[in-house]
Amino acid sequence: MELSPGKIYLADQRGLAETTILRSYSTFNFKKYYNEHKEPFGDLFICNDDFLAGGKLTFFLSKDDSIHLFMPITGGIDIVINGKEYAVETGQVQVLNLGKGEVLEISNPYPNDVINYLQIGIKTDLFLMRASELLFNFDFEKNQNQLIEIISNPKLPFKLNTGIFAGREEAIYKMNQSGNKFYCFIIDGAFEIEGRLMHARDGLALWDLEQVELEALSNNAIVITLELPSNFGY
Repeated sequence: MELSPGKIYLADQRGLAETTILRSYSTFNFKKYYNEHKEPFGDLFICNDDFLAGGKLTFFLSKDDSIHLFMPITGGIDIVINGKEYAVETGQVQVLNLGKGEVLEISNPYPNDVINYLQIGIKTDLFLMRASELLFNFDFEKNQNQLIEIISNPKLPFKLNTGIFAGREEAIYKMNQSGNKFYCFIIDGAFEIEGRLMHARDGLALWDLEQVELEALSNNAIVITLELPSNFGY
């Protein structure tokens, strides 16, 4: 099988920034972490896997006009921006438009437990929807062994899917538009995706393909996928 063009971002080669409050793994170059092989995938420039200590808070300064997705993996997070608070739990994805220079306060509402969440950042000049309209829900229990569409909104420049799979279960993601780009991140377990072996917290960028074939290689394997517009540079 001839492999489609792609690039793997291995979990153990990510950047790591760690304090007593926050442990942050970054797939792409972020803050002090720089690697010439970890440039953004077009406008997708943040894929951070963050662990926040119990009862603590951290801050995020937006350096670009961008859309950010916050997806709790364990527990939940509280986000405050411009005096508004957003509570996000597992099974939800909060999307926020951030202008350059805006600051988010992200806190862990659980006093004794570390929480884990993903932050995905996509550069954009689109500011068409109020943040309060952008909380999306999904349910793994009702939709196992298939990709669940979480976000597919004509006003947003991406599509987001996720799925939890038993071993040897397969799925095919059909690209919405020819020429679009594809990125996926493995939350848990192992997959073979377009002929590539992927493990927990690995990322994969693909382009020049009409569909993406996925096969879970372990039980309770979880993946998220992003389809990104073809006008992304790469």
